[in-house]
Amino acid sequence: MKTIEVDDELYSYIASHTKHIGESASDILRRMLKFSAASQPVTPVVKEVRAVQPVVEAKPVNPTKDKVRAMRELLLSDEYAEQKKAVNRFMLVLSTLYSLDNNAFAEATESLHGRTRVYFAADEQTLLKNGNQTKPKHVPGTPYWVITNTNTGRKCSMVEHIMQSMQFPAELIEKVCGTI
Repeated sequence: MKTIEVDDELYSYIASHTKHIGESASDILRRMLKFSAASQPVTPVVKEVRAVQPVVEAKPVNPTKDKVRAMRELLLSDEYAEQKKAVNRFMLVLSTLYSLDNNAFAEATESLHGRTRVYFAADEQTLLKNGNQTKPKHVPGTPYWVITNTNTGRKCSMVEHIMQSMQFPAELIEKVCGTI
């Protein structure tokens, strides 16, 4: 398996043709190009891509597109696809959002709470004080804890609020929420 770099516009186009969670970029391209593994050797294509690679690296970096790309990569990743439970996908999304911009994540979670519940906190005890059945879990790679005994719709609402606050495009927010 070789790694190639593509510009953000092309990546978005390829990702928009995803048929199911966990489908690899190779599978998407094979389907789009009506290309089977046996029809041509892979080596000539790799040589062409390597010639293009320096041009892609010379482009200026756009942080907004990088955030979008990172979220799309999460949705296409094997790790995400292997998650059988909504709570595990929820935790992966939260970890990724935090890693992209921890300050924006912090701002978004401060204003995120229910009528009687706190959804995010720096420690488990704060969440337990607001309800014994909250099932707090630590968000991997972050200093945050989150309640997890909410229904999937509420988890999606939390992710939607955070992503909107972090200024992600609406179509990506919808796609992420649709996979939780």
